Amino acid sequence: MIEHGKILVSSDFSEQSSEALRRAVVLARQFEAEVHLLHVLEPMLIYGAEMASLSPGQEIAETMHDGAKRDGARKRLQKQAEQVGFNVQTHLEETMMKPAQGICKFAQTLPADLIVIGRYGHSGLLGHLLIGSNAERVVRYAPCSVLVAKPHSILADEKVRG
Repeated sequence: MIEHGKILVSSDFSEQSSEALRRAVVLARQFEAEVHLLHVLEPMLIYGAEMASLSPGQEIAETMHDGAKRDGARKRLQKQAEQVGFNVQTHLEETMMKPAQGICKFAQTLPADLIVIGRYGHSGLLGHLLIGSNAERVVRYAPCSVLVAKPHSILADEKVRG
């Protein structure tokens, strides 16, 4: 199951991704594997007419905003990694791809044996059909096995009902 000794965890800084990280650490300890925590950062894009109307000062401000966004994401990623008491390597990938595509590409490059991703807790058939989810897209296109971690609160609710 763990051929290369690498488990990739996708993070959007949510509780679901923290739960995915906790589960990845359990598996990493069992299989003596590395854990890689990834956040895919989509750059801010400026389109068409907005681009033509930017002054050089506004362009600098936009670049600084992007830099602050990256720095903030790095700090949040590091904080999330530190909460599990395990050596986790963090990665911030800025890409023009959708997050699921970026996750799959990174997993292939790593190469990852397993991707662990949190399941977003929204329900509703119409939203699901129109939007889908990153977890579903990762499962569909991943170059390796994928573990979709249920949010902890859903697990607790099911135990109460069970």
